[in-house]
Amino acid sequence: MQAGRTRRWTILGLVMTLIAAAIGGCARQPYVLPISEQQTIDRRIVEYPSGFELKPYIANLTAPTAMTFDAQGTLLIAEGGIGGGSPRIFGIRPDGKRIDIYPTGRRIPLVESGFEIYGPIGGMVVDQGRIYVSHRDSKGRGVITAFGYDGSHTTVVADLPAQGEFSVTDIAIAPSGRLFFGVGAATNSGVVGLDDWAMGWVDRYPKFCDLPWMDLKLLGYRFDTRNPRAGLFGGDDIAVTAPFQPFGTSNQTRIRRAPNEKPTGAIYSVNPAGGGLKVEAHGIRRPRGLAFNEDGNLYMTNNGMELRGTRPIKDDPDALLKVVSGTWYGWPDFSTDLYPISDARFQPGAEMIIKSGYPDISFLIDHETSGLIRPNRNTLLRATFLPLSGAAKMDFAPAEGPFKDYHGNVIVALSGDTAPFATSGKKLLSPVGFKVVSVDVDAHLVKDFVRNTQGKPASRLEDDPVALERPIDVKFGPDGCMYILDFGELSMRTGWPHVKSGSGRIFRLVPISTKTPPLEP
Repeated sequence: MQAGRTRRWTILGLVMTLIAAAIGGCARQPYVLPISEQQTIDRRIVEYPSGFELKPYIANLTAPTAMTFDAQGTLLIAEGGIGGGSPRIFGIRPDGKRIDIYPTGRRIPLVESGFEIYGPIGGMVVDQGRIYVSHRDSKGRGVITAFGYDGSHTTVVADLPAQGEFSVTDIAIAPSGRLFFGVGAATNSGVVGLDDWAMGWVDRYPKFCDLPWMDLKLLGYRFDTRNPRAGLFGGDDIAVTAPFQPFGTSNQTRIRRAPNEKPTGAIYSVNPAGGGLKVEAHGIRRPRGLAFNEDGNLYMTNNGMELRGTRPIKDDPDALLKVVSGTWYGWPDFSTDLYPISDARFQPGAEMIIKSGYPDISFLIDHETSGLIRPNRNTLLRATFLPLSGAAKMDFAPAEGPFKDYHGNVIVALSGDTAPFATSGKKLLSPVGFKVVSVDVDAHLVKDFVRNTQGKPASRLEDDPVALERPIDVKFGPDGCMYILDFGELSMRTGWPHVKSGSGRIFRLVPISTKTPPLEP
């Protein structure tokens, strides 16, 4: 009898603790820093352009992934729901007042509360009073949802193939009004491997794999790897997997195009009210950032393949590319900067891949039979970043205001490497990325724009200074300032991301001559 009462009190105590945590969660809410704490960051710590001051603006964000401004100057921020956290969307109005978009009201853990979105949030944009957000649903499928400022919501498109590595990525509004968005690949380099098991998605979605936009004829390569399912009911110790097929499957050399014409690794467009879904480009590993310039041309950042998995690729760079409708961008047989992946520069060494059954990295697809045309570097490539830079979201510098000298350039956030997971445990000589760069898209010239002087993220600097950690988004605000969204501390020793709660920030690059005071919360 006593034991039963003890169990009941234990359960009740757990429930009350969870409720208290939900109610008391405001202690960890993001906030606009008081003016006294928006101090200029010393150039000994962070370098940035002359004529400007870099200041911290918003603190205590957890895994933020996107931000945007609406027509009234409200800064909208999305916390992505990465590393076990919950997605959250809110805004800071010009008068400093906060508005909550998602979720609305209080949520009690373990209690069903109706409509729910799942991370990661890949992108967010505002148009005609609607906030468009890319995310996953409860089954891991990709969704674009349109939110109202009152928390109302409608689905623009759903059932996108997002159960693998990269989900639905960024969103951009075309001059025509159509929504453009990206869907990442399911795998690192075309073959489901142990790296995907480490990320956890293969166990949840064992039949999922990359889905091509068009029918493919494969060259017949089959890759050997250790079988995590091995045992009485799980099969042999070695699993044999082929490109564009689920883990442990290798019996197809002709791959049918994606069912319902929704491929992985592609750029899509859709009517903002829903309907009219169209695949604009394909063969893209991770189209992480999207932005239109004033001429109506769409550009994307694309993250290169990494030195991991069953088909590890060495030194595939990140890139900035122009999006041309109908184009195949070469993945997984061409590097992100559009060279054949069979070139010597991308070979990881036989010691890393001989266990897969092959001594080198070769093409997977019969391009001619499949009707695939080699991507044109001269037409498509606009800039190359170092491998593992983490090229993320971006914005074009405006023609007027304090940044007019940079007009025509695109400012790109480089969120940094995810070693040792991305390098199969191999140590990098130095950190890669962790800064903001400026790209002259005509001259194909990349220059540092905002960077920590020591080249390391803030968490690896002595004395714990206020500095860049992982810049993930850049936007020019209506107040003439440039805003930098910093994801915060992230470690990737395994395939599962570990996020430090409250470590994300927003910085403002403020023109020295500005007379607009920062908001007082």
